[in-house]
Amino acid sequence: MYVLIATYAWLLANLPEVFARVNAWIFGQCIWLLRREIVLNNLQQAFPEKDKTWWNKIGKLSCQRTAEMSLFGIASAALSEKELRTRIKLNPSILEGPSRLNNTENGTVCFVPHFSLMEMMTMIRLFDSSLAQRNWVTLYRPLDLAAAENWIKKSRERFGMKLVSRREGFGRTMEAVRQGGVACVLFDQNTHQGMPLKFLNRTCAVTNLPGIITQRFHAEARIFWAHRTGFWRCELNAFALKAKDSGALTEESNAWLAQQLQSSDEVCADWLWAHNRWKSGEHFDY
Repeated sequence: MYVLIATYAWLLANLPEVFARVNAWIFGQCIWLLRREIVLNNLQQAFPEKDKTWWNKIGKLSCQRTAEMSLFGIASAALSEKELRTRIKLNPSILEGPSRLNNTENGTVCFVPHFSLMEMMTMIRLFDSSLAQRNWVTLYRPLDLAAAENWIKKSRERFGMKLVSRREGFGRTMEAVRQGGVACVLFDQNTHQGMPLKFLNRTCAVTNLPGIITQRFHAEARIFWAHRTGFWRCELNAFALKAKDSGALTEESNAWLAQQLQSSDEVCADWLWAHNRWKSGEHFDY
């Protein structure tokens, strides 16, 4: 299996880009067929003022970009540093100003949203020495297939980003922040435990873990995301959160995300609508 993954990665990275694009379209159609009901239900309730044509357009494009993200996760290990530098750019906010991710006095917690090219964010230490000097840790969910897990983990850690399993990595994540490092944590996924929050017209259970870590260690809080500029191309961005306590940070980060999703069709389609974020919200009266 590992050999098959390596071979497929080489093909994705070395054949003309149209090969990867076609693969993303095909797998995107498969995701659409499998998750269509959830995707449409999410979009219809989040944007009731839109019509069926719009819901289908955004839903299909979102599924295609989800496939694009997965394929980059496979191919990235076979892409050269030079190629990655042409595809990934840093917004100036990463290195200077109130949103910077280098040279902060305390540790930093990055609130990460499910945008399509989030896999590219694991390459950030490649682009500036001041970023590479910091210890970066990402909390993630391991894959069930061992060969795929080994390949993806190796790819994500290629430039020094350390991955720690959500099954056992909370301590390591908090320790990294305590010592002045950077912890990246997804903040917009479904969780069975968390605080109730109204998000795009419906109540969902949202994780407050990044807020808890930030509050506990008086850390800097940033939203860190990949803004898609083309197929396997993005600009890495950061935004400074102003709140200081866990609850307020959770509300502020989710309000930022809702505003982004409402800002344009392009950004809206870039989010993971196939994820049933509102699944646990029905248990709350909000």
